[in-house]
Amino acid sequence: MSRPSSPDRSSTRRSPAARPTDGELLDAARAVFAERGYAQATMGLIADRADSTKPTLYAHFGDKAALFRATVTREVAALREWVLTAYETASARRLEDRVRISVMAMFSYAGAHPDSFRLLFDSAVDEMSNERRALADTVTTHVLARIHETLLAHGRTPGPGAELLAAMMVGLVGRAAMHVSHSPGVDPIAAGELATGFVVAALRGLDPALLDHVGDARPCAT
Repeated sequence: MSRPSSPDRSSTRRSPAARPTDGELLDAARAVFAERGYAQATMGLIADRADSTKPTLYAHFGDKAALFRATVTREVAALREWVLTAYETASARRLEDRVRISVMAMFSYAGAHPDSFRLLFDSAVDEMSNERRALADTVTTHVLARIHETLLAHGRTPGPGAELLAAMMVGLVGRAAMHVSHSPGVDPIAAGELATGFVVAALRGLDPALLDHVGDARPCAT
């Protein structure tokens, strides 16, 4: 008895009239890169996820490295727009409201777009370190501007300590949000509220003199 032939996968592909858009191909790439990591992701897996073919991927984006760069570029732009839009809505509010809106922006994005968040913050590809640094610098600059406004409103002159504080806040929130993106059982909103409470409590209890001392360079003890 002859064995049944394997199904012809090409017959299940999209028709030429229904070829995937660049956006759909990038959606598939984002999902596979986030799930498998760059090294284990293949053009075949991405083509299958997009219900497309490898020749189509190569025709649209070139090789895997180029596809990865295109995917990352899109996701960085999306996260930057999400976060900066939230910061703009918080600009005229009191400090605690600003902190809450700013912190919740990262957690809400991690909850709504876990694949994107994992891709941006989990990837070990060298190029990602530059992308992450640029994104963190953008966010830190906006947080720093809010800290400067607050210090000036209280008659204090911003110094190096303000920049360090902004970097600490962005780093803490980013790491916590990444943890949420890996934890299906964690509610992103509740986690964001916890992080907000932590940051607000830290700011309330912060001795302003500590910010001033950051700029006081002292020789290291030998």
